[in-house]
Amino acid sequence: MLPTRIHFNVLAFVLIAISNARLLADGSDTSPSKTHSAATEHWSKVGWPLLQKYCLDCHNADNAEAEWDLSNFETLSDSDGGVNSMERVMEMVRFGAMPPEDADLPSDDERKQLVEALDQSMFAVSCDTRPRPGKVTARRLNRAEYNRSIRDLFEMDLRPADQFPSDETGAGFDNNGDLLSMSPLLMEKYLSAAEEVAEAVIVDPDTIETLEENRPSDQLYTHGDRKVGSFFGLFMKPNSFVWADFDVRLAGEYRLSFAGGVTPSGAESQIAGVFDETGILVGTMTIKHFGRSGGSSRGEVKLNLKPGKRRLLVQYFGKDEPLEIGTTYRKDFDSLDPAFVKRAHASIKTPLKPERDIEYDDYSVLFRSMSLTGPSKIPDELFPRTQKTLVRKVAPRRGEGWYDVDESAAVCLKPLMRNAFRGPVSDEEVERYADLVLAATRRGESYHRGLQIAVAAVLVSPRFLFRVESPPSQTNGKQPDAAESVALTQHQLATRLSYFLWSSIPDETLLRLADQGKLKDAEVPRQIKRMLDDPKSESLATEFASQWLGVRKLADHDADTEQFKTFDSNLKSSMAGETENLFQHILRQNRPVSELLTADYTFVNKPLAQHYGLSPKNLANTNDDRFVKVSLEATPRRGILSHASVLTLTSNPNRTSPVGRGKWILENVLGTPPPEPPPGVPEIDEAKLSSAGLSFREQLEQHRADPSCASCHRVMDQLGFGLEQFDAVGQFRKNEGGKPIDASGELPGRREFNGAVELSELLGKTETESFARTATTRLLTYAIGRELTPNDRCVVDAIIEETADKNYRFVDLITEVIMSRPFQFYEWQI
Repeated sequence: MLPTRIHFNVLAFVLIAISNARLLADGSDTSPSKTHSAATEHWSKVGWPLLQKYCLDCHNADNAEAEWDLSNFETLSDSDGGVNSMERVMEMVRFGAMPPEDADLPSDDERKQLVEALDQSMFAVSCDTRPRPGKVTARRLNRAEYNRSIRDLFEMDLRPADQFPSDETGAGFDNNGDLLSMSPLLMEKYLSAAEEVAEAVIVDPDTIETLEENRPSDQLYTHGDRKVGSFFGLFMKPNSFVWADFDVRLAGEYRLSFAGGVTPSGAESQIAGVFDETGILVGTMTIKHFGRSGGSSRGEVKLNLKPGKRRLLVQYFGKDEPLEIGTTYRKDFDSLDPAFVKRAHASIKTPLKPERDIEYDDYSVLFRSMSLTGPSKIPDELFPRTQKTLVRKVAPRRGEGWYDVDESAAVCLKPLMRNAFRGPVSDEEVERYADLVLAATRRGESYHRGLQIAVAAVLVSPRFLFRVESPPSQTNGKQPDAAESVALTQHQLATRLSYFLWSSIPDETLLRLADQGKLKDAEVPRQIKRMLDDPKSESLATEFASQWLGVRKLADHDADTEQFKTFDSNLKSSMAGETENLFQHILRQNRPVSELLTADYTFVNKPLAQHYGLSPKNLANTNDDRFVKVSLEATPRRGILSHASVLTLTSNPNRTSPVGRGKWILENVLGTPPPEPPPGVPEIDEAKLSSAGLSFREQLEQHRADPSCASCHRVMDQLGFGLEQFDAVGQFRKNEGGKPIDASGELPGRREFNGAVELSELLGKTETESFARTATTRLLTYAIGRELTPNDRCVVDAIIEETADKNYRFVDLITEVIMSRPFQFYEWQI
């Protein structure tokens, strides 16, 4: 009585695969034909009789319950659906969903024998020849990969993909090549993002607003008696001075130009001292006779100015008067109190009329204009760090024209293109992008603007946006034949490595090894260790683990904030951070994968510690965001099953869900997703059952009274009951509705437990291999970016066998995934 809608994960075979070596441990011939023959014989003697005894009454040609006819399984080669069909049957039997409770049930030993016979048969069918590595789809960078690639390409965390539409997921991950399509909307987003990034990483100096202000005589503020000459010069008495205020926005060296003069003919030249707003001398100029009419003597000083309102004052001195830059102070400037300055501002609004008969001996100094320009060099802090690394060579400029643009642009673009395209680029490719810079300058735009256009073009190139794995052209100009297995090139392998472990582009070390053809053999494990030690490997926690364990969904989860008043976005972020930090710690320390279940420690920050009721000393003086390692020995928590992230996302907004929690364990720990419920099965009538005074556990037990429900719920609910000591947001509790919590349960094989600690330790001890298979399957799926096929079960089997001796340590699993055939080869399709 198999349900009509059976959505089995096609990876479910990883739960109980038995290696070829184990099957033929008696030393018999392990050739493919012998393996297949042995499996067929074992099926005929053991598997088929058990299937006949317990399954064919309901699933035969005349009475195919749920449209499943298993009578054609007698001869495996004739079984409809092949490995996939056998896989579904095996999982239903192992899960305990079939046969139903109202039918004759096999003993535990018979159930185990049937599952083993199915497993051996599938192994023989899938693994008796060299496994095909599977085909590869040209894969677009997803949002996380795009953001991280931009970050590492330019060393700036710009995150433009945060504004992109969400990526679809396949086989549990959002890097599945078959679903990473390119819509018109997304293409527009990529174009906009490329422009924004280009303008952020290269700043055009021509667009930076510098200061260039000229103050003629009628805009100079004065202190002292003055007269205006025919050409509007300010003639003033000795010891008078002028000043001007400037709004300096950029720090740097400025040029102050001054025009004035000494009025009496034959008089000695004088020193024009320039003072700042504090009255300290900052520069001097020698001023000669102004030359009559509209002439003047001119001088310049260079000043280092800070941003802000800057007042510069000019006063004349005799040559013999001691002046020392940085020391000389003029007390006269103290008279520029706010009231005086206000009057001076008002006075220039009413210009004086020019006079022809000025007594130059009395009005012996002339002030004609003052101008400030700069800074002479734009401060480095106004440019992004990428300016020097990207603009390696600036084309020469003469007037408004630029020269040698394409040659200069090629010097800038080639290193960028090599990194962005994740491999070598030819001179012809570089030339096409350099031509964009040349075209920009020819239509009047600056060289730097042209580089921005070229960088944006690089970022919308298919070589950047897509990971395309195709064979190199053969010497005869032909591609490999259809369906031929092809080894990744060195640069393709570098790219697969970096996007698996970093979700980003290869770094210089990987590219250099690929250039030299050295990314192979023992060098690959060395690079894996180096990459996992790099902080960029945190992407395995935030991208891989968060999707595998479902923690990413926590951001969209809602809880009843009336009932759980501290539940907010900050707490949700802290919950996710705990799980990611534990995963990253186990990965970095190369601990056994089962420690995710059994860890007697965790990582909390202040909000999460308060949520758990913990008071760790090492959090006393830290900010809210920092996570610290704490012991769980004296608490009711162990591993990820008691993480608030998992407990919350598997609950309803206002109550726990043993079913949801049990289902999560089946899927993410045991790798055995339950089938969809049969059509027509009613939901639990909570109102009716609650009115009868039943606990939720008792309600579920009544629900399981229906045989069509019992087959799935009898295992799923037991797992969930073990976590009932935690409420809908992961806080520990002892009672519910005034009644003590019953967190006891029993798994197949009479494995009893009571509470989350015993459940976690039980699973960690008895389901170590199952959990390792689940982790391996998810790692391989994520690493190669496609859904696994039955052929891939052989690879998982080999990885599990290879890593068993050291108890399935995480780095070992990752290393074996990378060294596997599906990771290093692909199936070429014309």
